[in-house]
Amino acid sequence: MHGLIVRKNSMLLPTLLLASGFLTAVSALAQTPSAAEIIRLAYERDEQNDVIARQYTFRQRVEVRKLDKQDVINSSKSRTHDVTLLDGSEYRRLIAKNDQPLSPEEQREEQLKLDKSIRKMQNETSRQRNKRLAERDKAKEEQRKWIAEIQNTFHFRLRGEETVEGIETYVIDADPKPGYKPAFDKAKFLTKMKAIFWIGKTDYSWVRIEAETLDTISFGWFLFRLGKGSALRFTQIKVNDEVWMRDSFRVRLKGRVALLKDIYREILGAYSDFRKFSTDSNVIFSGAVE
Repeated sequence: MHGLIVRKNSMLLPTLLLASGFLTAVSALAQTPSAAEIIRLAYERDEQNDVIARQYTFRQRVEVRKLDKQDVINSSKSRTHDVTLLDGSEYRRLIAKNDQPLSPEEQREEQLKLDKSIRKMQNETSRQRNKRLAERDKAKEEQRKWIAEIQNTFHFRLRGEETVEGIETYVIDADPKPGYKPAFDKAKFLTKMKAIFWIGKTDYSWVRIEAETLDTISFGWFLFRLGKGSALRFTQIKVNDEVWMRDSFRVRLKGRVALLKDIYREILGAYSDFRKFSTDSNVIFSGAVE
């Protein structure tokens, strides 16, 4: 009898451990949002982030590479800008070409452009200023509209989890819903793309996005056609522990202009020197960007 009791008790601990592990797994699954819910939360988080991001200035370097059909680089050129705020509007000041400082003459030209913009704003009437800021907000709102359409255009599937640059993320595949027509006309190109999203697990931030065209996309009454296999990748980083800012982007284009000329391009963008807007990062008249 004693031996029988020992045998029964010997099974108790493994059984409890198995049950505990099962309950833990079920609990984890119950707490993990669906892929669509993660995207929805990421969109809401991005709206909040955008308000803070507008308060930041930065430096942007963009390189355009001309490629042949075998993706060999034929030529390349780059431009670097300081992107700052001028009375609520974004102002881009050229500071380098092909990673070389501007010549003294080019610097004077850029300063003249800046002074001209400042004088124009200083002489604005209240009505003119309100119109300018309204146009800025309208452009931003249109961008938000097509970003919002992402939630409706795609079927989302949670692929798994991955650590990206030290950030734990959800990895989500996105494929276009067959037959779906976006309500926002400028978002129609999304129906011919597929994408992968890396979304931060802790704050639902956009950490990385990769997208690829599945078919030819036409713009401007066929003046430009973006070919199948064109690809986009962009990443974000957290700045000052309060805002996510774009860190880099890469675009590979296979297209045709006016149905006549094929073009192959690779465009690389990099961002740096993030500064929260203040009198230290403001543009001042007859001076430099500080």
